[in-house]
Amino acid sequence: MPYMPYWFESFALYLPWIVPSLAIAGLWVAKSSENEQIRKASERVYFAAMLLVAWAALRTVIANEGCWLMHMSSIGLMVLGATFPTTEAVGSEQDVENEIMLS
Repeated sequence: MPYMPYWFESFALYLPWIVPSLAIAGLWVAKSSENEQIRKASERVYFAAMLLVAWAALRTVIANEGCWLMHMSSIGLMVLGATFPTTEAVGSEQDVENEIMLS
């Protein structure tokens, strides 16, 4: 195993579960906000989390740890989640009827 600083060794036991948790939390934050200002800030947090997950996944692959597949799946989930559009609010029935009448 490559050398790790002492402070990082304290997280070594929990690292296999920290990375997927960070990926899911980042995805949840970026996709759950509806306010435009909050969404912009949450997307920045999401991409920062994506960089951290990518760094940790690369580290586990280089170190040949057993959790490399879970970490690579986490980064794959984040990339896939970034490509899906956020859900848009459906208009009222009156809006739908107006669209039908106009077409």
